[in-house]
Amino acid sequence: MKILDLRGTWRCRTDEAACFTAPDGRWEGSPFVLPGSACENGIGTPLHYTGETDPDTLRAPRQRYAYLAPLWLQREVDIPADFAGQAVTLFLERVNMASRLWVDDLEIGRQIVELSAPHIYDLTGKLTPGRHTLTLRLDNRDLLSLGDMASGYSPDTQDYWIGVVGRIELQICPPCHVADVQVYPAADSVRVRVVTACNVHSPERQDSGTLRFQIADADGGIVAEQQNSVRLFTSKQVNYFTLPLPSAHRWNEFTPTLYTLATEFRCGDDIDRTETKFGMRCIAVQDKKFYLDGRQISLRGTIDCAQFPLTGYPAMDKDAWLQRLGTAKEYGLNHVRFHAWCPPEAAFAAADELGLYLSVEMPLWLNRDVHVPEVGDDPAHRSYFLQEALNISHTYGNHPSFLFFSNGNENLGDFSLLEEITTAVKAIDPRRLYTLTSNFDHPLLPCEDYLCAFRAAGHPVRIQHCQDRAAENTALDYADAVADTPVPVISFEVGQYCVYPDTDCIADYSGTMRPINFEAVRKLAQQSGVYERRQDYIDASGNLAAKLYKEDIEAALRTQDFGGFELLSLTDYTGQKTATVGLLDVFGRSKGILTADEFRRFAGPVVPLFKAKRIFTTTEFLDAALSLYDFGPEPTQDLCYDVTIREGNEVFCHIKTRKPMLHIPLSSLDHSAQLDVTVAVGTYSNSWRIFVFADAPASELPMVHSPAELDEICRIGGCALVPRELFPEQIPCNFIPVFWSPVFFPSKASCGVMINAAHPALQGFPTKAYADYQWKGLLENAVAFCIPKNDKAVQPILENVPNFYDNTPTTPLAVVHKGKATLLYCGFDLTPDTPAVRQLKNSLGCFLSGKV
Repeated sequence: MKILDLRGTWRCRTDEAACFTAPDGRWEGSPFVLPGSACENGIGTPLHYTGETDPDTLRAPRQRYAYLAPLWLQREVDIPADFAGQAVTLFLERVNMASRLWVDDLEIGRQIVELSAPHIYDLTGKLTPGRHTLTLRLDNRDLLSLGDMASGYSPDTQDYWIGVVGRIELQICPPCHVADVQVYPAADSVRVRVVTACNVHSPERQDSGTLRFQIADADGGIVAEQQNSVRLFTSKQVNYFTLPLPSAHRWNEFTPTLYTLATEFRCGDDIDRTETKFGMRCIAVQDKKFYLDGRQISLRGTIDCAQFPLTGYPAMDKDAWLQRLGTAKEYGLNHVRFHAWCPPEAAFAAADELGLYLSVEMPLWLNRDVHVPEVGDDPAHRSYFLQEALNISHTYGNHPSFLFFSNGNENLGDFSLLEEITTAVKAIDPRRLYTLTSNFDHPLLPCEDYLCAFRAAGHPVRIQHCQDRAAENTALDYADAVADTPVPVISFEVGQYCVYPDTDCIADYSGTMRPINFEAVRKLAQQSGVYERRQDYIDASGNLAAKLYKEDIEAALRTQDFGGFELLSLTDYTGQKTATVGLLDVFGRSKGILTADEFRRFAGPVVPLFKAKRIFTTTEFLDAALSLYDFGPEPTQDLCYDVTIREGNEVFCHIKTRKPMLHIPLSSLDHSAQLDVTVAVGTYSNSWRIFVFADAPASELPMVHSPAELDEICRIGGCALVPRELFPEQIPCNFIPVFWSPVFFPSKASCGVMINAAHPALQGFPTKAYADYQWKGLLENAVAFCIPKNDKAVQPILENVPNFYDNTPTTPLAVVHKGKATLLYCGFDLTPDTPAVRQLKNSLGCFLSGKV
């Protein structure tokens, strides 16, 4: 194939009223550089932001220039003499969403509407040698009733960019050429499907040709070759061939070995050659488990929602994707789900090299909660989405990383249409596994290989719906869902814990997108007087989010034969009213919450697991079950658990055992303590924190019981506890933070707690600077009051991290100097007879009595 590159400057004509129907010859216009978008070229309505902080402003970053209408691009091209008699196509790698093409005044074919695959126009016989004018009409309007939620077409993600952002080229081949090659790996061979194009257009005429194949390894060594004579009966013909490859290295996350198939087609005087990269791997389901080449795999994934904060459209080069996807790999993950969109060729090529298992979706997210119509309500859905699914399969199907396909995200409506699409594509391309839609428990259909949902067979498969059970112990699993679901189960969009936004990222938006949502968040923080506290808030909310992500992930890992999990997300989602739910920001940079090494300890291919209660008393035994999530390169041999339990820097207990259980007396502790348990297996280790409470003697707290008593102690002096009933206001506390975004799901809930762990009032209560599970029951039954601005008389011991839309600092426990009195305002319910409540009450009593 020869290439005539069409990158460079075109002429642009805007068409906001959609009134032009044809190019009308050559015209002058504004310069427009391709590849690129209208926004990059300064074309469109300039963004006007005057400081609003309403929910619409907080929705997402916006293009600095907005354009939603047809756009015309034109340029001249000089066609060399050797184009004569050749097959010519125009290749536009990525367009959003429609294009039409004219050569001079002749329109070529029909309008192409396509979001996931290249737009390709056949120009054979239309481009004679000499100068011609090419005119493109692009259209980024919603021509398919897609709504505004799918990541492939949404103001929450890529915004509505318009342009051509990938390769733009004329491709020239001999009249007889290889039109397509698809490689289907098997256990010890590959089956090759070849589509050849030739000059046979009549059933009365036949021709002959030769197809020669060579398979080379990464070093260029030839490992298989074959030559075949073919009879040619039609202009585009399909032939299948099998090439033995008995000793090939298998492609997987640990050995992402790639091969190159060179295909040469000779027909008469025409010779055409093409190369196809592929990996030897076979994915299958057996006994409700995923198997890759006969070995069970478990998915540890995150989600990619097509957020590109500098360009507003997907990166089109492999290096960018190696960095983007390499971050997931660095954090121990082996899987990425592309949420309601399909990435470009470069993403698949990067994933092939990295050894990542990809799940790809169409730009389809339709249900009546988010958009009307639902799937199938628009007649265009039937033809478009079937063709879209086929295009995705055909364009990217050779990539070994492409293991899973879903029609889209959270779809409802005409499931018979989704069944037809899935059945048709699966029949043509069995190289991957298929499901009808991501999310929503439903009766499984015969075409479905797996279920990706937050409920399976009526059972929850993410901790969001089991937080109370997860708080009691580290033993939660989803065994019931696995038992009752006839296919493998993948836990859908795990996490979504809101971390306070880092508005310092505003300075990093140096490209086409302006982060007006973060500017609004910053303004809200400044107006509330908490802007200077933002790093404290990020650290505390991030610490809690990391704890909860760990619990979510480990619940999946400890579920025997579970299909896997998909986080939402390792990185922030900056749309849908600003959902900063990531441990990394939208640029893929760490927020300083956890390092990749720390995250990989509980999310990597081999993870020690520990099942036990979280809260004990000194009269109990630490009874725990040990196990190993073991999906590394080779199964672990001679399994031995190395268990170390520490109180601070002191070793409380150290055991090496091959028995998967612990039975350790806690009676040697004469005080309440938090113990850090580390379980190591070989070079892999993981840690948990448990809490042991000593018997706390019952004591009466000095307390005021009425406003009159409060006034009196302030007048005469003294030290007493002020109960929640006397708080100036009663604001409910919470342990589990805001879900997703406090604007998208309106909430005044907080996002974590900052604790003055060294305060004398907590000397007898084991705690660190941020809340852990010993605080869950206490906080969920507590109330707080607002912390007055610049009032040094109020000294919080615990301070709730406000969410970014509320920004109200509150405290459930504070020392307040009022008049002559020193008062301990306590919003906790101290009446339940639990170890944590008893110990907190005793610790507060010691403080009030002056014993500490």
